[in-house]
Amino acid sequence: MVALFYLVVLPTSSAHIHGRDAGASTRIHLDKIVVARDGDVRMSAWPGELKRSGEWVSVSWSGASASWGDWVGVYSPADADVTVTAPIKYKYADEFKDGYGKLWFRLTNMRADYVFHYFSGGIDKPTLIASSNRVTFANYNEPLQGRLMLTGVPHEMRVMWTTLNTTSPQVKFGTSPGQYVGSVSASTTTYTRDQMCGAPANTEGWRDPGLFHSAVLSNLSPDTRYYYVYGDPAYGFSEEASFMSAPRPGAASRTLNIFAYGDMGKTTQHWNNEKASINTTRLMIKDMQAIPMDLAIHIGDISYAVGYGAQWDEFHDQVSAISTRLPYMTCIGNHERDFPNSGSRFNGTDSGGECGVAYEVRYPMPTPGRDQPWYSFDYGSVHFVFMSSEHNFTIGGTQWQWIEADLRKVDRTKTPWIIFSGHRPMYIDSNYDKGDSADQPVARELRRNLEDLLFKYRVDLAFWGHHHSSVESCLLVGAQYQRSCPVFNGTCMSEGQATTHVVIGMAGYRLSTDIPLTMPSWARVVDVSENGYTRLSVTSSRLEMTFISDVDARVKDHFVLTK
Repeated sequence: MVALFYLVVLPTSSAHIHGRDAGASTRIHLDKIVVARDGDVRMSAWPGELKRSGEWVSVSWSGASASWGDWVGVYSPADADVTVTAPIKYKYADEFKDGYGKLWFRLTNMRADYVFHYFSGGIDKPTLIASSNRVTFANYNEPLQGRLMLTGVPHEMRVMWTTLNTTSPQVKFGTSPGQYVGSVSASTTTYTRDQMCGAPANTEGWRDPGLFHSAVLSNLSPDTRYYYVYGDPAYGFSEEASFMSAPRPGAASRTLNIFAYGDMGKTTQHWNNEKASINTTRLMIKDMQAIPMDLAIHIGDISYAVGYGAQWDEFHDQVSAISTRLPYMTCIGNHERDFPNSGSRFNGTDSGGECGVAYEVRYPMPTPGRDQPWYSFDYGSVHFVFMSSEHNFTIGGTQWQWIEADLRKVDRTKTPWIIFSGHRPMYIDSNYDKGDSADQPVARELRRNLEDLLFKYRVDLAFWGHHHSSVESCLLVGAQYQRSCPVFNGTCMSEGQATTHVVIGMAGYRLSTDIPLTMPSWARVVDVSENGYTRLSVTSSRLEMTFISDVDARVKDHFVLTK
């Protein structure tokens, strides 16, 4: 007998007063900011120069008559106009009642100097009363934001990173630590403010993203560990990292170990409420020390930058210990793509004006073309397919035709498993059923247009994320873990006859509460109590999936599919 789990724990936080909770930086009233410096307030930051990204700075002040809502904002470049530019992050300073105080900030090298501003009046009517000295970095061309990606071509690996300037960007690599027998030149690109679709991406959220370098390592031997550094002879190279090349293709390949999750975001002080994302990240890094992991799959809603470009830097900084060691394969979500009149399926403003540009430049997946973010690749015994729920997926359309053709040509003797992924879920236990972008209308559309394909081609497993809460319920955006039986047309079937659907949007963003009291017949697990991530172990005949809690690393769900 299959056990059924149905766990709902409602959040108890009440920290929404006056916008003091998540996303508050995006609600700062820039048009209400007044600059009225108080000569009696002294403010300083130490150290004044940082040797490398990620170091901590102490910010102290004296002479301030602290009142409720006072805050210290972090700005870069240091000369940014606070009346038209959002802070990168901030912390409240009102707990210091004696006229002086100190806060600590961790700074990511964003290729420019920093300054700290002290504001009174809260975020509704902020008044800038004092500023610190500038904080600089010793090397603004420190190679950062390293990440690996598969190209869709066997025996290749893409390496990407970011700097301010460039002369001869390259990757040096070899099969022994510190011994680099190969070198590959990188191509360089970027994007501009003019390429953004709207605010805040092209207004208060805009920040120069730097230069993106991409080098493809070719003719790699299978199942081989490669050591590499990336950078530029003129500016220096990164610390050494390593990765394991793809296994030998086919059903007889070794066991694959895979991370899979969605809706992660990043943790910064008082920006968005993805506080759990840092726990998820740390636990996965710990897993990698004990388990030989092969891939990381992130099913949409990557950084939740939503038009505030600096948040991409923060996200890459957070996941770099994973993304420099595992191919980081992504699926586009609404918070990367959607914006009115931009060609997205839904006309919401969820991308904050980025309309997919910031995402696609950072994550050039092996897609058919620009703004066609669907793709597939083989990895050992698994054929992976990624769709876009943010573009047209109706029968006969460009994406539908691509999906049908891709599934039709899968060689099940070579890759017996098919794992299909998209951001918005095809099966979801949710009472959000009003509006064309709500959970249930989208799920019905996905089933109407794509479920027959998944059934026809015997897709084994489908990953989804997203799960937004109902606007009518006055709740905030949320996501969670859910698992179905092998299901087709709402009916449970025997294993191997239909697709098992798993919603894995619980990696960092706030948990949902829009769950009906009665669980649908196809649901096996509905858990909105904790964030976390999933881990897969796959051989040619066995697929094991585990949901890990980011609270204490215990197993919250576990199931096995067999061939």
